[in-house]
Amino acid sequence: MSLKGTPMEMKSYNYKSTIAIVALGYWSAALTNGALRVVVPVYFASIGMSISKIAFLFFLFKFAEIFAPAGIGVMLNRLGYKRTFIAGLAVHSLISSLYLAHSFVLIYMERFMRGLLYMADMSAVYVKHFSPKENQRFLINMILGLKEASKGLGMIGGGLLIAVLTMENTLLVFAVFTAISALVAVLYLPDLKEQVKLPVLKIWGAVDKKLKTLGLGFGLLNGALDAWGVIVLPVYLTKVLGVAPAFVGTVMMAEYIFQGLIVTFFSKYVNLRWEPRRLLVLGGLLLIPVSLALSLATTLYPLLVLIFVYMFFFSASMVYYNHLMLEFASEEKTSLDLATYTTLTNIFKPIGVFVSGLLVESMGFSWAYYFASLLTLFSALTCLALPKATTQITAEMVGLTAAKSQS
Repeated sequence: MSLKGTPMEMKSYNYKSTIAIVALGYWSAALTNGALRVVVPVYFASIGMSISKIAFLFFLFKFAEIFAPAGIGVMLNRLGYKRTFIAGLAVHSLISSLYLAHSFVLIYMERFMRGLLYMADMSAVYVKHFSPKENQRFLINMILGLKEASKGLGMIGGGLLIAVLTMENTLLVFAVFTAISALVAVLYLPDLKEQVKLPVLKIWGAVDKKLKTLGLGFGLLNGALDAWGVIVLPVYLTKVLGVAPAFVGTVMMAEYIFQGLIVTFFSKYVNLRWEPRRLLVLGGLLLIPVSLALSLATTLYPLLVLIFVYMFFFSASMVYYNHLMLEFASEEKTSLDLATYTTLTNIFKPIGVFVSGLLVESMGFSWAYYFASLLTLFSALTCLALPKATTQITAEMVGLTAAKSQS
């Protein structure tokens, strides 16, 4: 590998403590993002802001996420892993204070800036280079999966705190967590620098086609989830079903904790012997009827059941997207490969949020689910273009599991 801080130096670190520090930072940022998923729509809906305007706040966040991976990838590649990771956490903590100014311009800036702080790539590069290959499938899914659980805890925390505190003070509470995790990273996180430094304009062409296809497939699936899960769900629960903000936070918390647990469980214990491409296509096709059924749910409990069924299939697919992401990324330019992949995974999120917001206002809530079904169908069709070479990865995974059972 062409890396500074190369294999001999990396082996001097306990990979478990390194991954734990990375997970702490990533999950603390997710905690704040989860709180904002509840605090922002509930608070601004309570003061009379329209759904389309609330959607625009999340559109800014999702729009920034399109460009974030490229910027984060270049920073990881040029500045090194540690400095980029610490800077991301520090800014995460700092921008929470922008709500103190009572200025919509600053709130718009906060939403855009927070979208630029894409922590997934900062965490994935550490898993790729600091953990044994045989543990990477579980570790990447644990970090990315339990990030969703952390986001869920932030949702319930945000829902409860905003009931007793102002929105500004609620966000300052969460800012403390990212500040603490940044300090821990400063003190204990190891560093690594990549030697391959491609010109920015050549990054796209240097990334393998199968990684770009994989990112596009997951991007469409993410867009489908955000089309109904970001704005439509909390507003529907509060405005149509009349539930309290704390209950909205509870529902969304349970949804994301469930997702995190399923991702972690699948990556650790489930050994499905089909090739990943077939699983990703099947997962997308199974999500379509669930999404259409959600459009017909007009009472609370059927809606909740369908939400968890949807998240089960989504989470099972996420396990293989995460695993193949690391498998397809190269050793020499991991950050740049992942930057391209995650750019594609984020590109449909703002589209899903904004278009569904317009559809709901003009045609009704059901149209958000119709739009999500269309994006899911395109995701399944995209995964058909993944190469059958992924069967080799399946064979390696099966062989690894068999070897572990014999030892």
